[in-house]
Amino acid sequence: MPLLCIGTTGMLAGAARQLAGSGGADIAVLARRASAFRFGETALDARLSAYDTDWNDAAGFVSALEQAGAAHGPFRSALVWMHGRDEALRAQIVHHMAEGGLLIEVLGSAASRPGAFGEERVRVMQGLPHIRYRQVLLGFVHHDGVSRWLTHEEICTGVMRAAAGDDVVTVAGQVEPWKLRP
Repeated sequence: MPLLCIGTTGMLAGAARQLAGSGGADIAVLARRASAFRFGETALDARLSAYDTDWNDAAGFVSALEQAGAAHGPFRSALVWMHGRDEALRAQIVHHMAEGGLLIEVLGSAASRPGAFGEERVRVMQGLPHIRYRQVLLGFVHHDGVSRWLTHEEICTGVMRAAAGDDVVTVAGQVEPWKLRP
């Protein structure tokens, strides 16, 4: 059950570690500094293949994704954190997914706005019957009159909730009221 991780070497490293689990499948990590990334667990690190790439360099990203797909794909699951709206790059990711595979895409809070990118992505992805799509919208926490962004642990908890559930969209924290954002 190969796992594809894109942009997950920072705040999503814990979620990537949990998704990788104790199984023996390959883990392909694509990120700007993927070659410096380690899970810190011998068994997971032994299964890790790193591809240094930046999604802002579309040709380089597609090349790295093609290499990872040829070596480890098709991917049974993918965890993706990419900025921007580049549908062509996202279509390349979907192309490397196995039939029935799970694609979890993490988006920032702005994607939650009515008519924003998040809604658009759900429409596009629901039109692809060969994969299961889960979207995680990152919000904030508001408590006792003070707002803050989510911690890495809270973000990873939201990702794992999405991975285990059937909801297409999972909100980590809260995204409304918008005016309370930190």
